Amino acid sequence: KSHMFIIMNRIALSFFILISFSFGQGYMNAYGLGSYYGNQGINNAIDGINILAPSISDHFNFSNPSTWHNLKYTYLSLSYSADQNSHEDRSLVNGYSGLSNALWIVPIKAKYSFGLSIAPYINQKIIIKNLTSAEFFAFDDTLEVSNSFKRSGGVMSFGLGGSYRVNQKLSLGITTNILFGSSRQSESIYFGGSDVIKTSRNRYSGLISNIFLSIKLRNDLTFHSSFKSTLKPIENVQQGRYLFDDVNSNGYHDWSSFDFPFPDSVEAYPENRVLDLHNPNGYRLGLNKLISKKTALAVELFSQTEHSKQLRNIFLPINNWIYKSRSFNISYSRFPDNSSLNLFDKISFRSGLRYSYHILSNDSQIIREYGCSIGSGYKFKAVGNQIDFNYYFGYRKYPNEPVRELIQQLQVGVSLADVWFIKRRQK
Repeated sequence: KSHMFIIMNRIALSFFILISFSFGQGYMNAYGLGSYYGNQGINNAIDGINILAPSISDHFNFSNPSTWHNLKYTYLSLSYSADQNSHEDRSLVNGYSGLSNALWIVPIKAKYSFGLSIAPYINQKIIIKNLTSAEFFAFDDTLEVSNSFKRSGGVMSFGLGGSYRVNQKLSLGITTNILFGSSRQSESIYFGGSDVIKTSRNRYSGLISNIFLSIKLRNDLTFHSSFKSTLKPIENVQQGRYLFDDVNSNGYHDWSSFDFPFPDSVEAYPENRVLDLHNPNGYRLGLNKLISKKTALAVELFSQTEHSKQLRNIFLPINNWIYKSRSFNISYSRFPDNSSLNLFDKISFRSGLRYSYHILSNDSQIIREYGCSIGSGYKFKAVGNQIDFNYYFGYRKYPNEPVRELIQQLQVGVSLADVWFIKRRQK
């Protein structure tokens, strides 16, 4: 029996070169560790396409900690995202939704701030299927064989950050992101009667830091920047299990239909620890120009490089990953007027365009993306509560792929403000 399982393992490796995709959430989920959420539209509804430049006022952005101390109240901001990936001229449409960002910020005396956040970091859902069967000769018989690969799960980011106003023109910010998560994957081969499956589980952990800088060049012109460095590269602890014959085709190794071998007759493989799977560094530069008290134009430039040396040593659905990413944003924002009683003045508006490209490691081919974003928010109550909507549309062009991947994202955000940590005067 053990000889048979060895042969099955070799067959699995051989046939993965013949596979075609049934996209879990798009091509990028199959590159490297998966699709980074920063490459799927925008981070949260309230900031839109901007990461550094002010979004809800002329001096504040939720994604830029170096501006947090400018808030007058403590804020709790939640964003929910609905995403869809599809392909031109193909009936491949994949939709998914979930919390895209949760952030709690406490300003302290207009000079300091402290914040906590949680957000998804990597999406690993992918399904790869061989749409045609192949013949294989073994055990004096000709077998029809097809195979598939499934992976689900991902990595989350828990952030701690804060800011410090050095003087009227210079502010600093910092975030430390604790990365954690897990994924499960299965490789299966169908032999006419049932699937032979091999499963494994991966656990991830890492630590990444970002430093932010804001400089007021003039009253109407501000320079922003951020620098990313890896404190601890993502490492992976993988535990695999032996092959089993899935008699009832439910994908699980159980007793209900006498899967072979019985679950208690085999043990898990020893854990395999792989270090340095994600080791990025990069920078983002931005310039914000106030046109009036309520309108602004901004440009942002982003660059990131992957320094991992171990990605090639683990099994990847596609034996390639993104080595470098570059993007350029230009945006227009209209801020609400806090002092006006006019309903229209309480509405904010933002729009922007993005061009980005990603260089693949093994062959230096390029994935190109063009996108646009439009959003609006409504501020209510004196403390500045706000509800926001944002829509992002774009398309990606992959190398050696004739059709484009269309990306749509709709985000809804709610930001609630309140006065915290006030020492009450005793009566």
